[in-house]
Amino acid sequence: MPRTYILLLLLAGAACKPSARSGALQVGQITVSESILAGKPEIGESAEQLRKELGQILEATGRFAMKEGGPVTIRMEIERAQRVFAPVPVVEQGQSPAEREMAEVALDLEMLSAGPQGELDRLLAEGEARRPTNADDTLDPAARHAAFDAALDAAMREAVTALKDQIEARRKTDEQLIADLSSQEARARDYAIRVLADRRSPAAVPQLIERLQDPNPDVARRAAGALIAVGDRRAVRPLIEITRKRRPEDVGPILYAIGSLGGSEAEAFLFTLESGSPDEEIRRAAQGAYADLVRRKQEEAARVTDVRRAP
Repeated sequence: MPRTYILLLLLAGAACKPSARSGALQVGQITVSESILAGKPEIGESAEQLRKELGQILEATGRFAMKEGGPVTIRMEIERAQRVFAPVPVVEQGQSPAEREMAEVALDLEMLSAGPQGELDRLLAEGEARRPTNADDTLDPAARHAAFDAALDAAMREAVTALKDQIEARRKTDEQLIADLSSQEARARDYAIRVLADRRSPAAVPQLIERLQDPNPDVARRAAGALIAVGDRRAVRPLIEITRKRRPEDVGPILYAIGSLGGSEAEAFLFTLESGSPDEEIRRAAQGAYADLVRRKQEEAARVTDVRRAP
């Protein structure tokens, strides 16, 4: 075969591979827990195979590049690999939906990268997928193995996409992130809240307050956490209103959020609730949140006194 033809084939092959973007994160190591994998017999692949597959999925995004000695480490942990039964999505009118066996896989990806000052940056992404096993009464093991393999691949791709989207969110301005809080995608709202919480951006407080009513409960909880991180007391009154619309078992974390923000309105509300709520669970949570608020208030007063006394 002529050398020119061989060269053309090589160039064509290279062109088919996704190229890493400028500034792609260099992944030096991928780890997969051998012990956890040993406890998941449904996964028929070795740790080495999974590392290779995950590396290929990461590079396919263009956001990551595998490079020996790179500063980024990604750890994959398979949380769940099990058979479940789910209704068949499409049935004829008038029929009860039958159930079919599904292979379900859920996993976490943890990304650690070293900063210029040696500090560690951490991102966590989740992936979950189900695939029908198509196994009949013969309990065909080959069908189940193929289903788990497909579910694992889909879960890895979902987690890698989540990781990439979080990285993209970190590169946005506060104005772009605030706009993302109105996105139709719950994931986009979630990632915007995470970054705004890290930045402690006061400009985002009104929009974060709106997200306390988010139809996605995880996003609503994340918004409450972000408001605590920002530390803006404008959130106290909306959080108080939220407690009146939630079930007693869901109110506890909100009460601690109110106590964490502090202020006279928060203090008065918790003081009233710890003795006046008809629900015992709410009274206990309010008592704990109020005690924390008072303790912090006393500690702050002591610090101010010490400063004034200092020569």
